[in-house]
Amino acid sequence: MNSITGLGGCKEVGRSAFLLDFGEKFLLDFGVKLNPIGIEYPLDIRENIKAIIISHAHLDHSGFLPYFYKHSDCVSFMTQPTLELADILWADSIKIAEFEGMAPKYTKAEIERTHKHNFIVPYKKKINISEDVSLEFFDAGHILGSALTKLDYAGESFLYTGDFKLDAMQLHSGSDMSMGKVDYVMIESTYGDREHPNRKDAEKRLCESVQDTVDRGGWAIVPAFAVGRSQEVVDILTKYNITADIYLDGMGKKVSDLYLKHANLIKDSNGLKKGLKQVKWVQGPGDRKQALKKPSVIVTTSGMMKGGPVIGYVQKIMNDPNSKIHLSGYQGDATPGRMLQDEGKLPYGKEEAVIKVNCQYEKFDLSAHPGQSEMIRALKKWDPKKVFLVHGDSKVMPIFQKKIKEELGISAEILELGMKTKFD
Repeated sequence: MNSITGLGGCKEVGRSAFLLDFGEKFLLDFGVKLNPIGIEYPLDIRENIKAIIISHAHLDHSGFLPYFYKHSDCVSFMTQPTLELADILWADSIKIAEFEGMAPKYTKAEIERTHKHNFIVPYKKKINISEDVSLEFFDAGHILGSALTKLDYAGESFLYTGDFKLDAMQLHSGSDMSMGKVDYVMIESTYGDREHPNRKDAEKRLCESVQDTVDRGGWAIVPAFAVGRSQEVVDILTKYNITADIYLDGMGKKVSDLYLKHANLIKDSNGLKKGLKQVKWVQGPGDRKQALKKPSVIVTTSGMMKGGPVIGYVQKIMNDPNSKIHLSGYQGDATPGRMLQDEGKLPYGKEEAVIKVNCQYEKFDLSAHPGQSEMIRALKKWDPKKVFLVHGDSKVMPIFQKKIKEELGISAEILELGMKTKFD
């Protein structure tokens, strides 16, 4: 009997890791969960793993993979951009741990071992990963290199979505649905209880708000994830012709170079290239001072305001009623971004006393995840006999589970952490 065991990413967003057993055992993703009070890791693996498959580079899906290679010689599979982006994030994780006086969970040596045991798989190239199981990646439309993973075994098929986006965004055309019908689907549930606003309307609102902020003499701060969101925001703002300097701070530069390197995988590479030429790259403290000399737009990490350059900028403008913080992505529980979004407060100073901000703030929905109706449309196309729900809040998932049953008449099971779920 085949089974899935959730080692992370069950009734939570973060540390995605799933053990899939077809007689041979495969690990789908191996990520971490970054909390303000520390890092959560997947449950321990005591099984002999045949292969690891990484859906995309974000740390909540790839961030613990080098640790695996402290003790294993197992092979791993991912796309080329996923490996290159993950490399940047893994190296940064070591730096952050050392900066915070913590021992990193893995070293550069383990990252090198990860490379040694990794096999690059392009989209839509079916390969055998064991005698009885084949793998095929399809563009997930989430970030550069993200993949929907289709596994064929014993005359049946299993699809793991990882993070995906069915509808088009500024940089991506939406997920490739050409795999057709599948028997079993394990699907993310991040926004399983709601819809996203019209994408073009959300982009227009962001641009108008940014322009209004600068026009009234304030700074428009846009906290953004380094991988995917920073590039998307730059592309949106430059196409809208914002009449102010736009600065890009954080890891966005290295990541942006990779986006241009893999231009064939994004929707409008010429538009992004043009946009990235227009922005001012922040290289250090001098450039940050320059960005704060006159009203400007600053796109900066981290997206949930947990650390990185955004902290310095926000502390400079948080008491300026003309300035505005434009949240551009998902804000995890207990993060400063969520605190700002819900309460209008932020931690401040070394003691991190929580204080009310006097600048303006607003959340803009530029999500690279599907809304509820997008996921229902995807499931209609896949037409599985059973669905497994992962990567979602415990309050959201039962709503999505009920919707799948009502709309599609398909049984959907919410995976529980550490529990084995059997299926035929």
